[in-house]
Amino acid sequence: MLILYQMKNLVIDLGNTLLKLFIFENGAVINSSIANDYKNLLKQIESAIKIHSPKKAIISSVRSDDVSILSVLDKKVKRIIKMSPNLEFPINIHYKTKSTLGQDRLAAVCGASVFWPGKNILVIDSGTAITYDILIDGKEYLGGTISPGISTRFKSLHTFTGKLPLLSINKDLNADYGTTTDEAIILGVQNGIFHEVNGIIREFSSKYHDLGVVFTGGDSFFFEKLIKNRIFAEPNLTAFGLNKILEIND
Repeated sequence: MLILYQMKNLVIDLGNTLLKLFIFENGAVINSSIANDYKNLLKQIESAIKIHSPKKAIISSVRSDDVSILSVLDKKVKRIIKMSPNLEFPINIHYKTKSTLGQDRLAAVCGASVFWPGKNILVIDSGTAITYDILIDGKEYLGGTISPGISTRFKSLHTFTGKLPLLSINKDLNADYGTTTDEAIILGVQNGIFHEVNGIIREFSSKYHDLGVVFTGGDSFFFEKLIKNRIFAEPNLTAFGLNKILEIND
């Protein structure tokens, strides 16, 4: 009897807040986990390697310290790739300063090319920052914009004023104005972002035919329920992009 073993990929995505790990097989996620610190992440990596025996791995990081992770992978994974602008990508990049382009932004756009080949897509990644990136014909990455994320806006109001409290998202609060200071802050941040996102979607939709919009990132849940458009939500878009990059650089 001939037994076929499928090769598995390990994808590690180190963001500003969360550390994520994914196991891919045939382009699909078969296992994933999230860690809040490196110690926990290393345990999860060792466990994933023991269970799934991935042959290839890719690391994307917005942080500076991934030496400990590499030391674990070096001993047990045959092929290891670190995300960098010098790799091959499934898209053509028109960004002028590739060295400053965030790895998460680039990976998310590559992920969009996997899900929507040949389509015009606006990728909105909402986390510490909100990034808007435009992909044309599923292969031409033109560039994008960056603005403060939801939690960043709440923190800045608290940090740079003398008396304003530190607040957070309240999806149940829906009004044009607040009648308390807390409501005024929450509505100011949430409504401001709501109008920003809708305005950017309208602007890009007027310029690019049949534009699709995909939300990803930790705060994407906030937007998908508010904005009525051709909206998709894919929380693991960056991971799918990283897996594609790993495959074509093997």
